[in-house]
Amino acid sequence: MKKTLIALIVINACAVTNANAAADANTWYSGAKLGWSHYSDISGNNNFNGNQNNAAEFDTDSDNVGGGVFWGYQILPWLAVESGYDYLGNMQVQGNNGAENGKMKAQGLQFSMKASYSFNENWDIYGRAGAMGYRAETDQAEHSNFETGVRPLAAIGTEYEFNDNWAGRLEYQWVSNVGNSNQIGMSADINTVTAGVVYRFGQNSAAPVAETAPVVEGPPEPQCFNLKSDVMFEFNSAVLSAQGESAVRDLYNRPEIQAAKEKTTMVIGFSDRLGSAEYNLNLSTKRAQAVADELVRLGMPAQNVQAEGRGLSEPVTGTTCDALQERSELINCLAPDRRVVVEIAGVGE
Repeated sequence: MKKTLIALIVINACAVTNANAAADANTWYSGAKLGWSHYSDISGNNNFNGNQNNAAEFDTDSDNVGGGVFWGYQILPWLAVESGYDYLGNMQVQGNNGAENGKMKAQGLQFSMKASYSFNENWDIYGRAGAMGYRAETDQAEHSNFETGVRPLAAIGTEYEFNDNWAGRLEYQWVSNVGNSNQIGMSADINTVTAGVVYRFGQNSAAPVAETAPVVEGPPEPQCFNLKSDVMFEFNSAVLSAQGESAVRDLYNRPEIQAAKEKTTMVIGFSDRLGSAEYNLNLSTKRAQAVADELVRLGMPAQNVQAEGRGLSEPVTGTTCDALQERSELINCLAPDRRVVVEIAGVGE
């Protein structure tokens, strides 16, 4: 029995891996099992003297049919809680030299935790550990006695998935010291080996993979770099400040810009809405040209660089500044509209 417990501990220790062969998490399952029961470590009292395995005046037939039904809930892919009813068979005791014959039989309700370890998507091994509430009964000399109690149980088994809903299992189960020999005359460990079938409710079949049309890639979008005019230029000026020259130089030295020097570069100037549209268009064009000239001076091929002004046509502030009346506050609020955008075609190809 110690070997059985060790095997169970090993299985539970290994059960940190997803058990693909187990039922889907958060679903129920049920099943039935049938097989062989064997009574071992038999002891007796009253008319049964000493250990029955060594008693000369008795012969025991410890093997019989066992089986049951069970149901469970899959908490995680590798962990379930399981309960069920077990018929544990019976043991015949034949008396020798005039001793009385007898019989012991048992049944019970069991509750256990079940941990699984998967070898592949269809096959796993598992271990169960829990307790059984049993009813044991003995018949001897035309007298019948019964006794109830709770005993520990352990089981190991293997389960094979036939399809999403059906699986089969083979299991060895041990229940310790069933029966109280002081009350019903004998007790025994009960071992069962059963084959069972399992039905799993609410399983999710693998969704069919839809065929997707090949994606036709278009030309890459140009990459944009936004330069703030308030950093690049003094107010109402189109001459690059020292900070502006530094900002353009930093932009030029970026690896993606260096890799795309032979690509088309568009420099676009924008203004805020203060002043006339004509004035703002002219100012934004001059600022765009100033940035373009600096890029060419730094090494960008002149034939690849174009400059364009768009004035106040594409504000980014929207209506966020409409409520401001103070001019200085309005100028500060509209700062994001005053910008120069450098578009590099084909960056990221």
